[in-house]
Amino acid sequence: MRNGKNILRMQADEEDVYHLMDLKELYFVLIGLGSFIEGIAVYFLLFKIRCWDLIYLCVVLFLGIFLLLRQSNKISKRIMEAEVCYMELDEFSLAVCQPEKNGHYECCRIFYEEIDKIVEGSHRGIPEFYIVLGENENRESFFLLDEEEQDRTIFLVRSFGFNRQRFTEFYRKLRWNVPGKTRIIGTKNQEVWNLRKPNIEVCIVAGMIACYVIPKLLEIMKLH
Repeated sequence: MRNGKNILRMQADEEDVYHLMDLKELYFVLIGLGSFIEGIAVYFLLFKIRCWDLIYLCVVLFLGIFLLLRQSNKISKRIMEAEVCYMELDEFSLAVCQPEKNGHYECCRIFYEEIDKIVEGSHRGIPEFYIVLGENENRESFFLLDEEEQDRTIFLVRSFGFNRQRFTEFYRKLRWNVPGKTRIIGTKNQEVWNLRKPNIEVCIVAGMIACYVIPKLLEIMKLH
């Protein structure tokens, strides 16, 4: 986050990008290790031993490798997009450039005087907020999808690629800049943002482990 004269700009710095690159390298190491073990397990399954435990191990490793590849792909996109994404506040307006879907980018320049309300996002563990413009035929604010102007009055500002604390500080600075007539809908401390975001991958892994462990425990209990 950089401060200039009446300008506050937030953009991913080298430390953020290096962190993503280190995480991507770790995922590749885990993918290589998982692939090696998967190869050995498949060999024994096809030519040596055929049992439920080995089949289950192969399935778990395959799903684990798939999830790691999926996360690596997401990180690759974040690294590329971090170079062009930013948020900026000046004396009169908010400017945002952020990724949309399928490689597209959405941008905006929103003047404080034209903001009707700001609505905090309510997704658990995901900092984000909506800017809602009032009705104005002579509106100067604009929204772009790539380079095409969009006819709408709502813009969702997401915390993609940004440190949560810095994003929250940026948001509070925005609230300070907007006129008193602007309605703020949400909480002062952003409690929902601070909650832990559900980890889908961890839930999937836990489910796979439970599907193996529970039947084994029941089998042991029957034997005793």
